Amino acid sequence: MNFQGSIAQENVNFPIETVIEPLAGEQYSRALIYIPLSQVSEYLGGMADSPSPGALITLNSSNFGTITTGALNSYLVPFFAEAQAASVGIAVYNDTTPEEPAEGEEPEVIENTLSEVYQNTKYWAYFKFGVCSADNYTALQVELAQLCAADILYSALWIGTSDQNVLTQSSALVSQLKEQTGVRYRLIYNPDENINPAIAQLGATLATANATGAPVGNDIDMKAFNSIGPSGQLDAEGNRQNLSATEKGILDNQKIGYNTYVGDGTSNVVTEGSLYNNGDLVGAEWVKAYITYMCKVRTANLITQGNKFRNNETYQAILLILQDVVNRFVTFGRLANFKITAPVFSSLIKTGDTIVINNAWQADYIDQVRSVTVYGVLYVQQPTR
Repeated sequence: MNFQGSIAQENVNFPIETVIEPLAGEQYSRALIYIPLSQVSEYLGGMADSPSPGALITLNSSNFGTITTGALNSYLVPFFAEAQAASVGIAVYNDTTPEEPAEGEEPEVIENTLSEVYQNTKYWAYFKFGVCSADNYTALQVELAQLCAADILYSALWIGTSDQNVLTQSSALVSQLKEQTGVRYRLIYNPDENINPAIAQLGATLATANATGAPVGNDIDMKAFNSIGPSGQLDAEGNRQNLSATEKGILDNQKIGYNTYVGDGTSNVVTEGSLYNNGDLVGAEWVKAYITYMCKVRTANLITQGNKFRNNETYQAILLILQDVVNRFVTFGRLANFKITAPVFSSLIKTGDTIVINNAWQADYIDQVRSVTVYGVLYVQQPTR
């Protein structure tokens, strides 16, 4: 990808990218899993040559079964059972602990740390996950939450947990995440240690393209799938049950999702819980991020065609781009009551190279159980060099 450092990233904000890739916005239908170097042989045991720190391996439904091993393979089986046309990236970061330097020596420099690899790969996929050993799992999620917090347009952290302490509100993972300021994550609980319920749910979400031509805007919860079971305990016959109403209430209060049988006589389950930890609606934020990105891409292409000026003609062209991108979700039915609320060009501030319009558009985000109003910002910065 050539997005990083481009005109689209640095000079145009919609909060409006030239990105050359097969499908602009494709990353909003992909997942990226970060794994530590120390566990590469465990997770990627099917690779002939062990990948180095910083490597990005692309998986699909055809090759993941031969490349991945161990827990990573177990987590991806439910995903690809649903999302057979999707792509998943595996990013390897260096978790080596530097040795203490001898007196007078410079400390060892560790390259391709999680932070560095994240910065180099964050545009590849919107949905981010971290997979590692149980001992380091909390620390990995906390660091990823901190990294993603600065990039909510490009990154959504989803976390799966099998820690039954969430049912007594004594989970170390939840406690340490709550200590972080300004982070945003989606947490889903299922006690089955052989799965990652967050990865499984994303597979169900990305299973098919919708009327927009992509999976973006598909249901992120209350979507029936049967690649995993419910989040309750095992019964005497070894069959996993639904959570009790009390347990569901405890998880709801913590904004933690969980899996429940549909109750239609099949093994279908749904994920209940559609909120990030901060109360934002996961699906609405996904659609809003995609719209923003696509407007950035197309506006960057517009202003780099030559002889484009800070005038009403360019302004109207940008508003038409916004209208075209949003209307795809209106036609799909995910958004309703869309309207552009931006003022006329003549009323904008006439100095400088920047146009900033707060609440330039609004629409109602609709799904089967809720409706929320989302607002968009228009921020166009002409190149200054």
